[in-house]
Amino acid sequence: MQKKQFILLFFGLLCLSINLYAFQGKKLPDKYKKIQQYLDKATKNKLAGVSIYIQSLKYGEWTASSGYANVKHKEPLQKDHIFSMASIGKMYNAVAVLKLIEEGKIHLDDKIENYLPAEIINNLPNAKDVTIRHLLGHTSGFVNYDSDPELNRLYLSGLLKLDTLSHINALRRYVFGKNALCRPGSEYHYSSTNYMLLAMIVDYVVPEGHSYYLKKLIRQHGFSNTYYRQTPPYKNVTYYGDLNKDEVAEDVTVQTIETTNWFIGDDGVYATIEDAAHFLQDLMKGKILNQRSLKEMTTWNNDKKPDYGLGLMADKSFPYKFLMGHSGRGIGTTIDLYYFPKQDMTVAIFCNNGLRAAAPGFGKSYNKMRTRIIKKLFLF
Repeated sequence: MQKKQFILLFFGLLCLSINLYAFQGKKLPDKYKKIQQYLDKATKNKLAGVSIYIQSLKYGEWTASSGYANVKHKEPLQKDHIFSMASIGKMYNAVAVLKLIEEGKIHLDDKIENYLPAEIINNLPNAKDVTIRHLLGHTSGFVNYDSDPELNRLYLSGLLKLDTLSHINALRRYVFGKNALCRPGSEYHYSSTNYMLLAMIVDYVVPEGHSYYLKKLIRQHGFSNTYYRQTPPYKNVTYYGDLNKDEVAEDVTVQTIETTNWFIGDDGVYATIEDAAHFLQDLMKGKILNQRSLKEMTTWNNDKKPDYGLGLMADKSFPYKFLMGHSGRGIGTTIDLYYFPKQDMTVAIFCNNGLRAAAPGFGKSYNKMRTRIIKKLFLF
């Protein structure tokens, strides 16, 4: 998935619930009432369900939803429903790596050959020059296995079951032998391969493995409704996609859970919208990483036109001026989680329709809603 697609899709995911959650005992601002209308229209016309979280200095926190967690059973979407967050898992795994750096167990500019087996190093271009920093910032030059046409064709057609594909075999089939996209450190190329390799590095460093380490980190900071590579025990949404590209949504829950639990490093996190938003807020306020780590994480690949730091997306655009955070796009989930430092505002948008591999009508509906909401939030 390209980063710009994530950003462009971001501001539409603001679908609120048939239930309006209490607004801290205050009258709901007209601005938010209008946003609710945009969301209700989107879920009435095309999208299954969308939740939104907004935190601002002026209004505090607001969480609401529109549409359904399960369309067939007419189950209203609520703020405590849990979503797969797709590539937002990269942000969480980046935090885990930076935490290990704080603990002195690894270093940002260590060469990855210190931690990965010879088979991997010998079959990736320029691998002996690639560092952990390059993986975190998508500047390694390694191709994106997740975008391989053959892998996507086999999986989406049902001819490939992920439980028969090991992660090392995924590298062998879809990454090994491919030409480098750039010299290490010279260009930004978004690639899930980088984060699969980071997970393998943490597996080498932490005896219990990277999954154990990230789950422990999540628990230590009090996020009880967040899970990693583990199907949540309750309140899961049903996921909808359009793999036939016929503008008709189908239930892709089995596939979404299968992929979420299979990915390592680049995906894998489930959470409620408030847990995810609070994680980002705590991260931005220095409550999870120290200031040195946070500064590294928010050092952008391009100061004039930033795309990525170390596990965080960034964008400078009108009218919000600047954002940082991450997006996730799957076949059955569309997630955006951003912090706006100029306004000290957090916006999270969770949708149980996937725009990836879907016909354009779903994206059109989402984008129209997004455009209206961003104008309402930042212009008038």
